[in-house]
Amino acid sequence: MSVTPSDAALLRLLRSLLPQELEGLGGRAIGPARAAAWQADLSLGAEGLALDSLELVACASAVNEFFRLHESGVEDYLLAERRLDAWCRIIRAGIEDGASGITFRTSGSSGTPRRCAHAHVTLAAEVAHWAQVFRDRRRIIQLIPAHHIYGYLFTILLPDALGVEVVDGRALSPGRLARLLQGDDLLVGFPGGWLPLLRSLDRLPQGIRATSSTAPLPAATHQALREGGAAQVVEVYGSSETAGLAARTDPQAPFTLLPRWRPGHAGDAASVIEVATGGEMALPDRCEWLGGAALRLLGRKDDAVQVGGINVYPARIAAQLAAHPLVAEAAVRLDAMLPEPRLKAFVTLRAPRNRAGDRVALEAWCRDHLSAAERPVSIELGDHLPRNALGKLADWAACGAQPPAH
Repeated sequence: MSVTPSDAALLRLLRSLLPQELEGLGGRAIGPARAAAWQADLSLGAEGLALDSLELVACASAVNEFFRLHESGVEDYLLAERRLDAWCRIIRAGIEDGASGITFRTSGSSGTPRRCAHAHVTLAAEVAHWAQVFRDRRRIIQLIPAHHIYGYLFTILLPDALGVEVVDGRALSPGRLARLLQGDDLLVGFPGGWLPLLRSLDRLPQGIRATSSTAPLPAATHQALREGGAAQVVEVYGSSETAGLAARTDPQAPFTLLPRWRPGHAGDAASVIEVATGGEMALPDRCEWLGGAALRLLGRKDDAVQVGGINVYPARIAAQLAAHPLVAEAAVRLDAMLPEPRLKAFVTLRAPRNRAGDRVALEAWCRDHLSAAERPVSIELGDHLPRNALGKLADWAACGAQPPAH
């Protein structure tokens, strides 16, 4: 397959990448519905997006970084042009003149965002695999941004490989989306978005298939999708650094490596080896190999958990809570029993005289100082942190800790 995305795919990518860049500058919030209406001849100047000089430079820089246009020397042309279709032509020329690949950025949830470069040929080879898996699909319904690696693979490259239309479902009301869905569609979404979607729709059309990535898919969400009508749900395991690594269609089953990879080390040193080059890539999770290309994940190496597709670090958040003047000790865990897992906290107070008021104060502090993904959705108060018989911190729901104090 061609490594150069079609004009339609490049326009779809710009509709995703540019709004993020403009929002990051602090001046604009352009939602998916508005961006989806951008036509190829949309001006970047006064009669269209009305980018000022700083916004234009920032957007051009983002496009240059993403497509590595500096490698072919065409990046300066972005500042000379003022239409989206002209930028698409420049991107295409850059790829055809030797730009080596795509640069994605990590979310930055574990520190400064990192750049992750992937060769065009490598991404194309992965998409050739997915094109075989989903060769019966006639349309893709996009429920994720296109400029992250999962979105790029499944809403930019895969539609071109299959020769199918893409509909940005984020730009539609639930009613319009329900009327539009068909049984031969492929829904491309993420764990935190499935239950809100199912609540908005009576039922998915018979035969529809779905992919989910960016975070672990809770078994309850997988079951809800199947009960809601999905014929198959493919959970994709990967990262910005690795692209796709493995997949499964049963939440109780191990993952199976994609053809690009073979097993490496297990346990804390878990890794995979690229078949074509022999290069070894560390996995973000501990794992065990079960024979052949099957692996079972055993949790993050860095003790991160994922909330809404974002890595968060319970120990760090517990330390922040413990530094609060009201708090003596704190423990933070992922509440995996929720339909969409969120953090929960258990706190002991320095002077527990007004527990109800102290809880309100701590909840307000969390809203002011923690991001949405980091904020515990429940704070339990007690005299001692819950521990097991060996004295190790334990899950308060699992070890009979006292209920929340009121």
